[in-house]
Formats: sequence, structure tokens, C-alpha cells
Amino acid sequence: MKYIDDLIEYCNQAKAAKPVQTFELTNLSQLESLTHGIYIIEQVDGDIEQTFADLSAFKKTKARACPKLNRPSSVMYVGSSTTGLKKRIVQHLGDGPKQTYALHLSHWFRGKYRITIRVYSESPEVIQIIEDAISFDLAPAFGKQGGNNK
Repeated sequence: MKYIDDLIEYCNQAKAAKPVQTFELTNLSQLESLTHGIYIIEQVDGDIEQTFADLSAFKKTKARACPKLNRPSSVMYVGSSTTGLKKRIVQHLGDGPKQTYALHLSHWFRGKYRITIRVYSESPEVIQIIEDAISFDLAPAFGKQGGNNK
């Protein structure tokens, strides 16, 4: 049962993994050389209930592909990228393709937010498990758990 053995090994690696770098994003240039990482987008002011209602209303317009609605939380989204962190953050900020599932913040959100980046040197499989664990613990307002096609 190679799949289960591999999954157990990835889980053990995820439990032991520590970020090689953690920082608050202040400029997209900080992401130039980063591919592997987990990001946490948090609302730092305003009414989380209103934010939830605002994305719900924006999602209904079908102007852009928006993430799954969970429940109001100051943690808006937890995600990861193993191919290009900057590109993924840009999508969440609202400058990506409209058909890409992302927050598209510039199109509906007027509050303040913080993006924290955690850089890992682990494999994509392990990063996905770490992301799922962080998402489970933080219970973000938006987004699904698990990687694509899982």
C-alpha cells in the first residue's frame, strides 16, 4: 500500500517541518525569488460579518471566480503555491484572470488586510498537508481545504 505509506511519511515530514522564513508582505518584490510558500490573508479592521456578506454578494454577480464561502472569520484565506507565490498573491489582490478562483480583493474589499508568508523547503505534497493543517486550525472565512483535484 504505497499510497498510504507515502501519505504517512508526508504527514510525518509535515509535523516536523518548520518555515525557513516567515514575514509580513509589504511589497510584491519580496516574492520575486519565492516559489514554495503558504500565505495567510487576514482582515485587520472592520466587521467580519460585513466582509463575509460583501464577498457573498460579489460572488453572486459571477464577475470573477470566487472561493467557497465558509463562515465569518478575521482569517480570510489560507493558501499555498509551489510554482510561483507572487503570481498567486497577485490573483488574490485582484489583478489576475477573472476565471481563476481567488479573493480578487480590489474588486470588492475596502478594508485593511495583512498577508503573512511562511516559506518552506518541503515537497509540494508536504506543503499541501501543512497548508491543510493551518487552514483547519485557523478556519478561514473563504476557500476550500485540500489541493486541486483532491
